[in-house]
Amino acid sequence: MGDLQGESALVTGAAQGIGRGIALELARAGCRVIIADRDLPRGEATALEMQAAEHEVMALPVDVTDEASVRECVQAAIAHFGRIDILVNNAGIHCEKIGEVSTAEQFNQCLDVNLLGVWRMTQALVPHFRANGSGRIVTVASINGRRPWVDTPGYSASKAAVINLTQCLAMQLGAANINVNAVCPGGVMTAMADTFSGDQPDLERAIIESRLLKRPLLPEDIGHAVVFLASARARSITGQALNVDGGTVLS
Repeated sequence: MGDLQGESALVTGAAQGIGRGIALELARAGCRVIIADRDLPRGEATALEMQAAEHEVMALPVDVTDEASVRECVQAAIAHFGRIDILVNNAGIHCEKIGEVSTAEQFNQCLDVNLLGVWRMTQALVPHFRANGSGRIVTVASINGRRPWVDTPGYSASKAAVINLTQCLAMQLGAANINVNAVCPGGVMTAMADTFSGDQPDLERAIIESRLLKRPLLPEDIGHAVVFLASARARSITGQALNVDGGTVLS
C-alpha cells in the first residue's frame, strides 16, 4: 500500500514528459490521478496506459492561461473523485531557444503559462482545500529559477517568480493546513527540452557533465520528490523549493 493510498491528485501538463512521470509515481503511491493537459488526446492516451496498469486515472482538458478552462477542469475533477487532496502545478513551456534573442511576446508567454498558470490553478482549488481542512500544493519550478541560463530570460524569470510565489502562498495558506512547496528539476531531457536545445545535439552530455552525479535525470526522479512532498512524511515541510538536479546547484 502506497503513501498516498486513496488520495486524489490533479496534475497539470501531465500528458507527457515530467508531468507524465509525476502522474505515474503518484499513481504507484496509491493516488487517484487527474491528468489535466491542453493536449487532451495525448492526455487520454496516457490515461489509458495507466489504466492498463490498474491505476485509477482520468484525463481532462485544461488551458492554464484561461480562467474559465481552469475553473471547469477543477470542477470536473472534484465531481469525478469527490475531492482533490493534491495539486501539482507542472504545466510549463520553454519560449526561447539557445542562441536566439528573446522577444517581448516570448517573455509574456512564459509568464502567462509558467507563473500565472500556477496562480490560476491554485486560486481555483484553494477554496476546496479550505473546505476540506487540508491540502497539498507542489509546483514544478526549475534550477533556472535559482541560477538563470543566459539564453532563457523569460523562462528563468518565470521560474524564479514561481519559487517566490510558492513561499508567499505557504505564508498565506499555512493557517489553513495547506502545505505549499516546489521542486526544481535540472535538465530533464524531455520533448520540451528538445524545443529549447536548438542545434546543440550535445546539450544533454554537457548538462550531465555539469552535475556532481554524472547520470541523466528522468521524469520519475521528479515524480519521487513530488510524492514525498505530497505525503504525510512531509507534513511539516512548507515554503520550500527542493532541487532535484543531480547536484548542479548547491543552494
